[in-house]
This record gives sequence, structure tokens and C-alpha cells, in this order.
Amino acid sequence: MRVYREIGEVPAGKRVVAIGTFDGVHIGHQKIIGDAVAAAKENGARSMVMTFHPHPLSIIAPDHSPPILTPLNIKTDLIGSLGADELLIIPFTDEFSRLSPEVFCEMLFSPQLGAIQVIVGDNFRFGYKAGGDIKFLEEYGEKVGMKVMAEPLVTALGEPISSTRIRNLLVEGKLSEVRQILSRPPSTHGKVVHGDKRGRTLGVRTANIEARVDCIFPGKGVYLADVFIGNDPYACLVNVGQNPTFCSTDGESEERMRIEAHILDFERNLYGLNVRVDFLERLRDEKKFDSPEELVAQIKKDIAAARSYKEFAVNRKQ
Repeated sequence: MRVYREIGEVPAGKRVVAIGTFDGVHIGHQKIIGDAVAAAKENGARSMVMTFHPHPLSIIAPDHSPPILTPLNIKTDLIGSLGADELLIIPFTDEFSRLSPEVFCEMLFSPQLGAIQVIVGDNFRFGYKAGGDIKFLEEYGEKVGMKVMAEPLVTALGEPISSTRIRNLLVEGKLSEVRQILSRPPSTHGKVVHGDKRGRTLGVRTANIEARVDCIFPGKGVYLADVFIGNDPYACLVNVGQNPTFCSTDGESEERMRIEAHILDFERNLYGLNVRVDFLERLRDEKKFDSPEELVAQIKKDIAAARSYKEFAVNRKQ
């Protein structure tokens, strides 16, 4: 897949264009992109995904900008895996946000982008102050010969899928629902950094992962997970929270959320490496223990549960 970061880089051609923010690249997004790939093949055209960076709300309404589900580099990989020929990442600036709906449509039908068909979700809005909608796009398309397809919202478990719904489910720790909506485990990415080194004194080494502050990950709790070092997955136990047994969480002393991973049967030094954590199952709530000994006893139970889950997963694949 070829990646363009501004319209001027795109060579002239005939295209079917899927447009959206596509944060999370969930199954609804996958449907839109998949239909664009199929339509392009049917029409002897190239399939292009047009997305925006940063998230439009970070420019239009910064106070209401949500934490993102998928960093741009991961979103790029996910879109590429769906078979798109090209990805155009539009820099979403204040100037771009002020384009009129008509100018936006002219951009799509320009000789450079050459859109013969545009595929979007049926809640798609565009142009200055979201002045353009599906009807506007369809009317413009009729004038110039550009077909427009508006995909209805995909549902899962009886409710429409949206990035907002996924964020809420993540905070609630409902990983099975998130996995169904994404068609993959929810994940976070970050660098392994030095922590308090308390795990060594407790006999349970952990990797402290500094996740991006603008990305969302599951809420407080203990999870079964896979940590990816490069392309290699390692089973682990992950605590998301504030380490209440050792850290005060009263008032201004409250610390920011931490991600600590105990990787089973693993001794390598990971400091400075970027890793990915795939959250598989929520094991329990984060809890404050009366003593370090009680904490260690619970961690041993959690590790046993992680081993059982790992064995189950391996046997299921065989």
C-alpha cells in the first residue's frame, strides 16, 4: 500500500475512495474499506482510503477531543492489511477545517484524485462546521458522475458500533465485547521505562510501560495479556491502575495510571524498547492489600490463572 501525506503527492488516476477518521478500524470501518477495495477491482480503479490526522476534533473542539483508539502508525498497518492500494493521510489543520463542502467535493472529483466512487458511513459530515452531509455529496456526485455509497452503521450485540462505544467499553473492562467489535484484541503501545523496581523486592519482576497519553486503554484492573516484542508474543499478566497498596490515591497525591506487565518465564532487559500489549481477558479488579505479603500471595494466584489461560489458548490452537 502506498501512503501519501498530502494531496500533492498523489498521482492522477481513477479511484474508489473510502473516507473517514477510522479511529480503531473496527468492523464498521472494515466494511467501508472492504467495499471500496471490491468496487475498485470491479471498475479497474485504484482503492484509496482517505483519513485525517490529527483527529478532527483536536482542531475543531480541542476540549472535546477524545483519546484515540489507534495511533497513526498502527492504523496505517491495519488499513494496509485490508487490501487498500493507497492511503491518503490529510493533515487536518484549521485551514482545512474551513473548506466549504463544495470545495471538499471538488477535491474528490479533481483530476488528481479522480474519484469515480466515494464510500462513507451514513453519518458522514464534512466541510466547514460540518455543513456537508450525504445528501450534499450525492447531489454533487449526480452532477459530475461520481457515485456515492453510504454504508449504514454496523451493529454488534444489538447496538450500533462507534468509536465512542468502544472507548466506554474499554474503560469498563468489557474486553470480549471490544474484541468482537474490533475483530481483534484491544491493545496499547508504549516504551518500557524504569519504575520503582518494587517488583524485584517482591520476587515478581514487571515491565513498566509508558503508554501514550493521548491513547485509551482498558480501565483499572488486572488482565491476562500478550506483550509483543517485535513480532513475538509473550504471555503476561498486566496491572492497569495506581498501585494502591504502595501509593496513596487521595487528592493531589493521586498518581497517573500505570501499566505494569509481568511476563511469564521471561528475564530479558526490555528498557527503552517499544512494545504492544494485547489485552485478552479481565481477571479481577485492582485492589489495595493490607500488606506486601497479601499482595504477593494474590499475584501468585494471578500468575497461576495466567498460566492456565496460556495452556488453554495453546491447546485450542492445536
